[in-house]
Amino acid sequence: MIRFRFAAALAVAAATAIVGLPAPAHADEVPVVTYARSDYNANMGILLVSITSPSDVTSIRAHIRDYNTRAEVAVEENFYLQSGTKRDGTWRSSAITIDKLGYYRVDVEVTDAAGHHVTQVDAGDLDYSVVTFFENVTLNRTAVTYENRTVTLRGWLKGRWPGSGEIRPLARFPMSVTSDFSWNPVTTRADGSFVGTATISYENEMVWADYTYDNDHLHYGSSRSGETAITINKRPMRLTIAVDRAKILQGESVTVSGQLTWRTPEGWMPVSGANVGVATTDADGRYTATVSPYQTGPIGVGYSMHDDFVSDATASTNITVLQPAAFRDFSAVRENATTVALSGQMEFNGGRSPGTTPLKVQFSQTGEDGTWSTPATIEADGSYRFAAAIFKRAAGYWRVVYPGTSTSFQSATSATIYVG
Repeated sequence: MIRFRFAAALAVAAATAIVGLPAPAHADEVPVVTYARSDYNANMGILLVSITSPSDVTSIRAHIRDYNTRAEVAVEENFYLQSGTKRDGTWRSSAITIDKLGYYRVDVEVTDAAGHHVTQVDAGDLDYSVVTFFENVTLNRTAVTYENRTVTLRGWLKGRWPGSGEIRPLARFPMSVTSDFSWNPVTTRADGSFVGTATISYENEMVWADYTYDNDHLHYGSSRSGETAITINKRPMRLTIAVDRAKILQGESVTVSGQLTWRTPEGWMPVSGANVGVATTDADGRYTATVSPYQTGPIGVGYSMHDDFVSDATASTNITVLQPAAFRDFSAVRENATTVALSGQMEFNGGRSPGTTPLKVQFSQTGEDGTWSTPATIEADGSYRFAAAIFKRAAGYWRVVYPGTSTSFQSATSATIYVG
């Protein structure tokens, strides 16, 4: 009987547990703080809290605590929805006032419309620090010269205090005037103003003011001013070029000469020992060289000091190189009383050939200069062969002339043949 009663009691208890107790809560059925942090974009004394909740959030309370001792230094309950919804959104606090700058822990209490109340310990951090910034930064110039390579930067370093948003000048703060290739420390004056210089080394080097970090001024954020590109008014360099003749046949040479000078602070001076491409300059900056161009085009020289404060120098001149042209063979015979048959072949043995080969068929009764006429014009084929039948009763001399081109091929004249 005891055993029976015990078993029955267990059965009744089990039935009571199943019917009377609520189902266990799931983790997603209570509010959850996904983050809590300072508003880095506006005021470091304002707290942003992101919350997801199964029902509308009705209240938020943030406890700001000392990072080491966990002592409470402030409590904030004034939040409004900045973005999202009351079930999944970001909440923004009013400006929080704390006596000391520093980095603080944040615990967050959240209550929702369903009556859930949670406290999330170490939900985030409040970086209660001063936002520093530069104001009215100016440069004395944006272009430097060979003689003067420095620029002067002026302006103010200021700070925006967390919570109050008050702006104050930052006096006696170490900072720097910085460029791509230099770092020049300066200290702000009592009114937060500064003056500093930077030495420029390269074209379009960037210059700016910079505040990074200082052990004597903890909890002041780093900042930098806008950047400005500095150009260079370069010292000019001049290179001349000349040739002894502007047109040659392939295989012939020309003499190239000129002078390299640059304008120093004392005036124009020669550049000696400079390799301008075809030769090296002498003590007077002069050069000369003999070259054999292969084809028509420019002959160029150039030089760079590899100094961004001195311009590069180039010069060029055009040379016409005529490729060789010749008649390999030519024949002229009378076919009948009224017709003379001409044939032959040209050759271009310079490695280049024209696209078309127009030819002039010429006749003279005496063969003397000044007596030649052109009774016909013909064109050679792809193998530079040609043939023509010319109506002519009179006896005389025949030849074929290739006129060449002004920039690429020399002219050529075939042998002269008498046909009776």
